[in-house]
Amino acid sequence: MRAVYLIIGLNTAMFGLWQYALAKRDSKLLQKLHNNATCSWENVRAGRYWTLVTSAFTHTELTHFAFNMVAFYAFGSIMAWVPGVAAVHVISLSVGSAIAGSVSWLYYPKGANPTRDRRWGSNATQVRQVNVAQGASGMVMGAAATAACLMPFAPMYLMLIPVPIPLWVVTGLYAAMDIWYLDSGDKVGHAAHLGGSIYGALFYLAYLRGYGGIWQMARRRLRR
Repeated sequence: MRAVYLIIGLNTAMFGLWQYALAKRDSKLLQKLHNNATCSWENVRAGRYWTLVTSAFTHTELTHFAFNMVAFYAFGSIMAWVPGVAAVHVISLSVGSAIAGSVSWLYYPKGANPTRDRRWGSNATQVRQVNVAQGASGMVMGAAATAACLMPFAPMYLMLIPVPIPLWVVTGLYAAMDIWYLDSGDKVGHAAHLGGSIYGALFYLAYLRGYGGIWQMARRRLRR
């Protein structure tokens, strides 16, 4: 669980830094954060490739931050229950899912491209439109996919639903919704979610299939 807490802690620190910069209207700090902690073609073309990862630790809205952290804790906790799954697995999965989500968002032109105003200067007179992506959603969906592969029947409780739902159903529904709304232009990074999910499933197959889950279930069925 230490790796899960580390990821949540880093996200919390970044959220606090963004809130400070926004509250103080610190244009220099805001510009640094936009340049180094949001995903955009502008940043990539400028050689700031680390933003493919750091953008996954950026949240500017409380609801976005809270939902992603609660979800990451839930899926991360499931992975932590599995004997053999170590901190290095969780960290590698998180970084890889973040990159996969960012790259998917950048390269799927029909997907949502949330637009943000950049306003620099003391009176916010310098304005330009830049398409950016931010948030841990790709990382969360990577953790969800890996957790679902490891423990597909783990019970999950959702708001307003009084009965537990198997994790594989919850993860499958999220993926189906992202596919359905992929071209909707609703300012949600569905391509990033799907990129993270695909990476999470591949990560399980490459590194964690020996720790149980759907791989061993399938092998037992084939041996019958």
